[in-house]
Amino acid sequence: MNDTASEFQATKELTDKYLLDLFNRYPVAFRYGVNELLFDQNNKQYIDFLCGVAVTNLGHSDPDIIEAIRTQIDKLMHTSNWFYSEEASKLAELLILNTFPGKVFLCNSGTEATEAAFKLARAYAEQKQIHDPVILSLHKSFHGRSVSGISLTGQKKLHTGFGKLLDGIEFVTANDEEELVAAFERFAGRVVAFVAEPILGESGIIPLTHGYMNLARELTLENEALLILDEIQTGFGRTGTMFAFETFGFSPDVMMLAKGLGSGFPIGALIIAEKYQSVLAKGTHGTTFGGNHLGAAIAYETIRIIQTRDVLANVNSCSEIAFSRLHQIKDKLKIVKEIRGKGLHIGVELSIPSRPVAELCLEKGLIVNATGDTVIRIMPALTISTQYLNEGLDILESVLTHFQNQ
Repeated sequence: MNDTASEFQATKELTDKYLLDLFNRYPVAFRYGVNELLFDQNNKQYIDFLCGVAVTNLGHSDPDIIEAIRTQIDKLMHTSNWFYSEEASKLAELLILNTFPGKVFLCNSGTEATEAAFKLARAYAEQKQIHDPVILSLHKSFHGRSVSGISLTGQKKLHTGFGKLLDGIEFVTANDEEELVAAFERFAGRVVAFVAEPILGESGIIPLTHGYMNLARELTLENEALLILDEIQTGFGRTGTMFAFETFGFSPDVMMLAKGLGSGFPIGALIIAEKYQSVLAKGTHGTTFGGNHLGAAIAYETIRIIQTRDVLANVNSCSEIAFSRLHQIKDKLKIVKEIRGKGLHIGVELSIPSRPVAELCLEKGLIVNATGDTVIRIMPALTISTQYLNEGLDILESVLTHFQNQ
């Protein structure tokens, strides 16, 4: 066994011995990254079409992000929310200026943003004195791994093994307008919130239609219910606009954010529209680490970069290339059933299991995600070059061709 192989084996053995066995890990350990590339312990190069699951949207080792970290670390990392914070206040202002009027709760993750949204909906029901309130969510959705998160998630495989989940949650089918209307009628006077991802991510990149979302907005307004959007994965440029809701022609009442907000540093946010910003009063919710000086400074710099470097223009131009090439691949290969998504948030539906495809891509130097059992999820850096975008798609095509010919 050579030195590099033994080095990976040592990492694997430590992982197996000391880390809880919760993840079906791929057999590689990355050492460093540069832009859209990652390098393993053997210095093998990989084109990153995953971005830590839509987290490192600006690629790896961005110099401005690194400088923001260094500058802030030299000053202050954490004091707690019992004191005012210049960094947190500036980040909150920037978030509101780029979304809708309201206020922000800063936390550490998408799961925590979801938890805060769930408590907000419950508190709203209490204030309206609604007994037996109902939150509507979508089949095939994903909203995190906490008990409230899996209760809101419309996937039975994530519900089992934890006993009785939280009640008061009903599920409807994405893009089925008749079923949505029927749900509001069935639970008339009891619906306090409708929760949705603009694009269902973990189930295989399933976009919600404009008609469906506008109907949801109409029904929530008519029933004085909250429209809660989970933009944890679609936010911060992933779909070609800063936030996916911008294309719907309306803003939500509540929005969960995380992932790309911190360029790899853990941070989340819940944005609450002005009308509902007093629902959660002092002492009803909180966080120790959320909105710490370091995280807020990194998030502020992340948004500044997206706004000043033509990042969104690159997303849209690269999206055209990616969708064009993927449709060409679909026309050639029968195992490719459908191409879905928006911007650089793309799903390739296959007629075969997607995990072996992702494994072979990794062997050939391309990192993609297998999700929804038969879907390859493509989420490269928003700053990816056309060179590496095309090289990555070349690898994907060769791997898919291999499986087509088996």
